[in-house]
Amino acid sequence: MLVKTPAIKLGVEVRESHIEEGRLIMSGVANAMPCTVEIGGHELVRLIGKLVRPSVIALVIKSVFISEPRA
Repeated sequence: MLVKTPAIKLGVEVRESHIEEGRLIMSGVANAMPCTVEIGGHELVRLIGKLVRPSVIALVIKSVFISEPRA
């Protein structure tokens, strides 16, 4: 995943996820820095609503069958 801000672009790799106190906790690395993303229930519902579109579903299905390019 690539996170872009006006100041920097960060390559983010989610390495694990779990539920804690009603929040989805995803942890991994952003470039070389450890990072954590916490998403609450209402945020998660909004995010899923934005992702459940035909173009995103098609990308998910396509990605299952196409291997990721090697660096």
